[in-house]
Amino acid sequence: MNLNKVQDKIIEEFESIIDGMKSKFNYFRHLAHFGKKDTAAYSIKKTDENLVKATKSKIWLEAKYVDGKIYYAGDSDNQIVKGIVHLFVNVFSGRTAREIINANVYFLNEIKLYSQLSAERIKELSAVLQQIRVSAVNLKIKNKELEFA
Repeated sequence: MNLNKVQDKIIEEFESIIDGMKSKFNYFRHLAHFGKKDTAAYSIKKTDENLVKATKSKIWLEAKYVDGKIYYAGDSDNQIVKGIVHLFVNVFSGRTAREIINANVYFLNEIKLYSQLSAERIKELSAVLQQIRVSAVNLKIKNKELEFA
């Protein structure tokens, strides 16, 4: 499934929540639900190397390069943040570095995530997205070097 179709699927799932939402509690409960799903292609190593910097919550993100595609795993000590990380993992795993770097990440606006989060949580979200893109660039460079060695 292409990257935009995955985003559209997330938007579709959240539309029913947003339309019937009477409180932020239901919205956040739905996000936390994503954190309970085992969406990672593999388990994350909770090391300092995988820790996303500049975040209040502890967020771990790991990327592996397999056959030209990048696969992510993520976790957090905060259930809601963990749910958001798992949404990112769903969208970006199994993509090429080019797809990840050039992706228009529109689902965040469409599911009204920015309007539900505090400024601090938005900063965390940005740090995770930045780490995803940086890891894609680094893995692309590393594997290009290996191809020419």
